[in-house]
Amino acid sequence: MARKIRKAINIIATVILVLLIVIVVLVFVARISGKTPSLFGYHVYRVQTDSMEPTLSVGDVILVKNTAAEDIQNGDIITYRCLSGELEGQTITHRVVKEPEQRDGVYYYQTKGDKNGAKLDDEISYDQVEGKYLNTMPWVDKMYTFFLSPAGLIVFIGLIVVLFGYEMISLIIAYKSVDEKDDDYYEPKPKKESQKRKKPKKTHLKK
Repeated sequence: MARKIRKAINIIATVILVLLIVIVVLVFVARISGKTPSLFGYHVYRVQTDSMEPTLSVGDVILVKNTAAEDIQNGDIITYRCLSGELEGQTITHRVVKEPEQRDGVYYYQTKGDKNGAKLDDEISYDQVEGKYLNTMPWVDKMYTFFLSPAGLIVFIGLIVVLFGYEMISLIIAYKSVDEKDDDYYEPKPKKESQKRKKPKKTHLKK
């Protein structure tokens, strides 16, 4: 029973470490390359302006998911890529403020920030939409900031060493165990001596 519990704990710990490493690597590589971290249709963005206050604040890390055009409705918060003006090429996270319109098979949206006095944005098409806002992720920002610090970098490397070191040791132990079984299988076993001695046959002399 104790062995099963220990094995379950090891599996859970390994999965958590792998997930943490994958997330950190994705964010780290994406930041260096200038791209947005993405995994299985989910994107991570950081709010750069106060246009969505009080809903979203500057510095908030948000999770955005790829969403079908028809699933975006009035009141949803979406992230889209601006194609003109001062913010050309940048991503904007604003709220849809009217029912989407479909023209010539293409969906169009009218968005605006939540901040008081915000003006309507230029109408956007679905091709510009990166996804729909799901939730804020404060722990990702803290983790990202920590792992980019000197101490965090040491911890990150240590996690990788521990994780892969543990896996290597497990593989070596498993390999030795299999190797020993093979040796036992192929090595001829000594014959056991019979515990009972054979009785000599009685001979009858003919008179």
